[in-house]
Amino acid sequence: MKHYKITLIAITLATTLLPVSQLQAQPDASRHHGPPSAETRLAHMSRVLELSDEQSARLLEVFQVIDEERQALHEQALQQMKPQMCELQLATRAEIGEILDQEQLAKLDDMKARHKPDNGHRGWRGMHDLDCSAPGD
Repeated sequence: MKHYKITLIAITLATTLLPVSQLQAQPDASRHHGPPSAETRLAHMSRVLELSDEQSARLLEVFQVIDEERQALHEQALQQMKPQMCELQLATRAEIGEILDQEQLAKLDDMKARHKPDNGHRGWRGMHDLDCSAPGD
Protein backbone atom coordinates (compact mmCIF):
# COMPACT_ATOMS: atom_id res chain seq x y z
CA MET A 1 0.00 0.00 0.00
CA LYS A 2 2.90 2.33 0.79
CA HIS A 3 4.43 1.83 -2.69
CA TYR A 4 1.01 2.55 -4.22
CA LYS A 5 0.83 5.93 -2.43
CA ILE A 6 4.38 6.86 -3.44
CA THR A 7 3.66 5.90 -7.05
CA LEU A 8 0.43 7.88 -7.02
CA ILE A 9 2.21 10.95 -5.60
CA ALA A 10 5.00 10.62 -8.19
CA ILE A 11 2.50 10.39 -11.06
CA THR A 12 0.55 13.36 -9.73
CA LEU A 13 3.69 15.49 -9.44
CA ALA A 14 4.92 14.47 -12.88
CA THR A 15 1.62 15.28 -14.57
CA THR A 16 1.28 18.64 -12.85
CA LEU A 17 4.91 19.73 -13.34
CA LEU A 18 5.15 18.64 -16.97
CA PRO A 19 2.76 21.32 -18.28
CA VAL A 20 4.66 23.98 -16.28
CA SER A 21 7.98 22.91 -17.79
CA GLN A 22 6.43 22.93 -21.27
CA LEU A 23 5.12 26.45 -20.74
CA GLN A 24 8.55 27.64 -19.66
CA ALA A 25 10.11 26.15 -22.79
CA GLN A 26 7.67 27.93 -25.11
CA PRO A 27 8.32 31.48 -26.24
CA ASP A 28 6.42 34.27 -24.52
CA ALA A 29 3.12 34.60 -26.42
CA SER A 30 2.81 38.26 -25.41
CA ARG A 31 5.96 39.02 -27.45
CA HIS A 32 4.52 37.57 -30.65
CA HIS A 33 4.29 40.15 -33.44
CA GLY A 34 2.15 38.73 -36.21
CA PRO A 35 2.23 35.45 -38.05
CA PRO A 36 5.46 33.56 -38.69
CA SER A 37 7.34 34.41 -41.87
CA ALA A 38 6.93 32.43 -45.07
CA GLU A 39 10.35 30.92 -44.47
CA THR A 40 9.50 29.86 -40.92
CA ARG A 41 6.24 28.22 -42.01
CA LEU A 42 8.00 26.48 -44.88
CA ALA A 43 10.80 25.19 -42.62
CA HIS A 44 8.24 23.70 -40.25
CA MET A 45 6.20 22.10 -43.05
CA SER A 46 9.33 20.82 -44.75
CA ARG A 47 10.51 19.19 -41.55
CA VAL A 48 7.14 17.61 -40.75
CA LEU A 49 6.04 16.66 -44.27
CA GLU A 50 9.46 15.89 -45.78
CA LEU A 51 8.85 18.14 -48.77
CA SER A 52 10.82 17.86 -52.00
CA ASP A 53 12.83 20.84 -53.23
CA GLU A 54 10.19 21.53 -55.89
CA GLN A 55 7.38 21.43 -53.33
CA SER A 56 9.33 23.74 -51.03
CA ALA A 57 9.94 26.26 -53.81
CA ARG A 58 6.28 26.29 -54.87
CA LEU A 59 5.02 26.61 -51.29
CA LEU A 60 7.46 29.44 -50.58
CA GLU A 61 5.98 31.37 -53.52
CA VAL A 62 2.45 30.76 -52.21
CA PHE A 63 3.38 31.84 -48.68
CA GLN A 64 5.14 34.99 -49.92
CA VAL A 65 2.09 36.05 -51.96
CA ILE A 66 -0.18 35.39 -48.98
CA ASP A 67 2.12 37.44 -46.74
CA GLU A 68 1.98 40.38 -49.17
CA GLU A 69 -1.82 40.19 -49.37
CA ARG A 70 -2.14 39.92 -45.59
CA GLN A 71 0.12 42.95 -45.13
CA ALA A 72 -1.96 44.95 -47.62
CA LEU A 73 -5.16 44.06 -45.75
CA HIS A 74 -3.52 44.99 -42.47
CA GLU A 75 -2.50 48.41 -43.81
CA GLN A 76 -5.99 48.97 -45.21
CA ALA A 77 -7.58 48.10 -41.86
CA LEU A 78 -5.21 50.46 -40.03
CA GLN A 79 -6.15 53.33 -42.32
CA GLN A 80 -9.85 52.66 -41.78
CA MET A 81 -9.37 52.64 -38.00
CA LYS A 82 -7.12 55.69 -37.93
CA PRO A 83 -9.77 58.30 -36.99
CA GLN A 84 -11.06 56.22 -34.07
CA MET A 85 -7.58 55.24 -32.92
CA CYS A 86 -6.39 58.86 -33.05
CA GLU A 87 -9.44 60.02 -31.13
CA LEU A 88 -8.77 57.40 -28.47
CA GLN A 89 -5.06 58.23 -28.36
CA LEU A 90 -5.69 61.98 -27.97
CA ALA A 91 -8.35 61.42 -25.29
CA THR A 92 -5.99 59.13 -23.39
CA ARG A 93 -3.20 61.69 -23.63
CA ALA A 94 -5.54 64.39 -22.27
CA GLU A 95 -6.55 62.21 -19.31
CA ILE A 96 -2.92 61.35 -18.58
CA GLY A 97 -2.08 65.06 -18.79
CA GLU A 98 -4.58 65.77 -16.01
CA ILE A 99 -2.87 63.24 -13.72
CA LEU A 100 0.87 63.77 -14.34
CA ASP A 101 2.86 66.92 -13.62
CA GLN A 102 4.92 68.69 -16.32
CA GLU A 103 8.16 66.89 -15.42
CA GLN A 104 6.46 63.50 -15.59
CA LEU A 105 4.86 64.38 -18.93
CA ALA A 106 8.28 65.35 -20.30
CA LYS A 107 9.71 62.00 -19.18
CA LEU A 108 6.75 60.20 -20.78
CA ASP A 109 7.33 62.04 -24.06
CA ASP A 110 11.01 61.06 -23.90
CA MET A 111 10.08 57.40 -23.30
CA LYS A 112 7.72 57.45 -26.29
CA ALA A 113 10.36 59.03 -28.52
CA ARG A 114 12.84 56.27 -27.64
CA HIS A 115 10.28 53.59 -28.57
CA LYS A 116 9.48 54.85 -32.05
CA PRO A 117 9.86 52.28 -34.85
CA ASP A 118 12.91 54.12 -36.22
CA ASN A 119 14.68 53.26 -32.95
CA GLY A 120 14.38 49.53 -33.57
CA HIS A 121 10.93 49.09 -32.02
CA ARG A 122 8.07 47.83 -34.12
CA GLY A 123 5.29 49.50 -32.20
CA TRP A 124 1.95 48.00 -31.38
CA ARG A 125 0.57 46.56 -34.61
CA GLY A 126 1.71 49.55 -36.60
CA MET A 127 0.08 52.13 -34.35
CA HIS A 128 3.33 54.12 -34.12
CA ASP A 129 2.82 54.92 -37.81
CA LEU A 130 -0.32 56.92 -37.04
CA ASP A 131 0.13 60.66 -36.91
CA CYS A 132 -2.38 61.68 -34.28
CA SER A 133 -0.88 65.05 -33.47
CA ALA A 134 -3.43 67.51 -32.21
CA PRO A 135 -3.88 70.51 -34.53
CA GLY A 136 -1.26 73.11 -33.74
CA ASP A 137 1.22 70.62 -32.17
